[in-house]
Amino acid sequence: MMKSKNLSQLFVTVFSFAFASVLLTSCGGEKKSKSRVKTNEKGEIIEIAVANQSETGEYDPAGAAAYVYFSHQSYALDPLITYTKDGLYTPATAESWEISEDLLTYTFHIRKNAKWSDGSDVTSADFLNTMVRSLEPDNGAWYVDFLFPIKNAEAIFAGKASPDSLGVDASEPKVLKITLEKPCAYFLDMFPNVPTFYPSCKYAKDEDKDWDMLPEKNLSNGPWYMAERKPGEYVVYKKNPYFYDAENVNVLSIKMRFMDDDQARSAAYQTGELTMLAAPSALAEKYQGSPELTFTEIPQTNLVYINPNVAPFDNPKVRKAFALAVNREDISKVVGISCEPSKTFVGRFLKSKVDGTPWGVMQGNLLDENIEEAKKLLAEAGYPNGEGLPKISYTYPSLSYEGDVAQVLQQQWKLLGVDVELKALENEVYVATRREKTEQLIRMQWYADYNDPTSWLMMIVSDNSLNDVGYNSAEYDALMAESNLELDIQKRQDLLLKAEKLAVSEDTVILPLFTNNTANLIPPELVDYYYDVIAYPNYRAMKVKAE
Repeated sequence: MMKSKNLSQLFVTVFSFAFASVLLTSCGGEKKSKSRVKTNEKGEIIEIAVANQSETGEYDPAGAAAYVYFSHQSYALDPLITYTKDGLYTPATAESWEISEDLLTYTFHIRKNAKWSDGSDVTSADFLNTMVRSLEPDNGAWYVDFLFPIKNAEAIFAGKASPDSLGVDASEPKVLKITLEKPCAYFLDMFPNVPTFYPSCKYAKDEDKDWDMLPEKNLSNGPWYMAERKPGEYVVYKKNPYFYDAENVNVLSIKMRFMDDDQARSAAYQTGELTMLAAPSALAEKYQGSPELTFTEIPQTNLVYINPNVAPFDNPKVRKAFALAVNREDISKVVGISCEPSKTFVGRFLKSKVDGTPWGVMQGNLLDENIEEAKKLLAEAGYPNGEGLPKISYTYPSLSYEGDVAQVLQQQWKLLGVDVELKALENEVYVATRREKTEQLIRMQWYADYNDPTSWLMMIVSDNSLNDVGYNSAEYDALMAESNLELDIQKRQDLLLKAEKLAVSEDTVILPLFTNNTANLIPPELVDYYYDVIAYPNYRAMKVKAE
């Protein structure tokens, strides 16, 4: 039975989980330490607890993958391959893989000792399980589009082909063979983090559609398994003794707490309840100069969608006028010290695969700030000084600094002669509303799912399930299709730069605002953990530095 949940979808970013906070707890066998993190006699960390947003969405890789899911994935699931700290591919559940000369067939060899947390074997069928269920429209998989390079996947999703025709061969338990429709330049990049390429355990085929919410059924093939869940409050993960690399996992337990409020997180850190925190800007400013404060560049963009299908933004001059009126420096000031202005859709810190240049440097400014030009364009569109414009509204989630950002935007657009109504929505409602594609101006944030510009650029292809702005450009779609087939990395990069310029500078359906470097408060004595090339955390070997 396919699972179909009527959950409001959350906005897909993993920004929150990747820089989690850690809670000190006690346990038997601990030894004395100046660190706020307790260890046992072996030097293993007894428990860390991480702060996440409210518990919404699913824990199923074939479902609605939101904040909480990505934390779960990081702890409890292991992909076929993953990234090193430097962004190189490295074996994970698959010990090796080959790609055919025609670039159409990918063959993965699964470790013989890859096990689920109940001791049963991880097999190729477990990966096929997720793919097949994702391609069932009623299952609501957010990341189903990422499967479409696979032979017949898109036709199956559209109801034009049988699931049995999917180009995935799982006939050998420890061999997974995937055949593509045509070469896809970024296909391998998706395996480390995209949910639909992760495995699902045997209970995913259960009659119980809520299997993923139940610790006894939500098995793990990763470093930790879901041991306890108190809905809306926390989930506890314990070290998975069957994990193939268990001997190198030094953290025995992770407690994921659901904490929405920045002030509560800040207070918890300052009182010692939390020992590691993705710090709100106001708190980070208090720790400037402290060895506890570090900054991590992340592949993320904060932006505004300008809906080209809703008046008056169906007029490109109006879209451009609103974009040119924005002053990003002013916005950055209200967000805080971790914020940097951004004028690209693709994350400004994403590194070029050609020469390692940050994307924002390579692409340059796609939108200048020019209030006089903005006024001129608005007048040319028939709305001098905003006269005659219909009611304009800006929709955003009622989280963190979003209200401050909204007020700055409102003031800047007022310089055009336009009074913009601010619509703050609870996060779940905001996401559901955004996906209806009916709002004029709506806030968006996107965090890379994989190490490639297409993690942003593919989402606004006309028929992409994540195209919440309703962009429909034959020229843009053609550029993206061509880039997917181009295996020369320089030529491919040139196509992607051109496509981004079309969407931002020319059609102006994307209004980039800023990028957040994450301000982390981390006790200096914590060592041997890292964030990979797209800033996902790896806490497996985390230790307390010897005194």
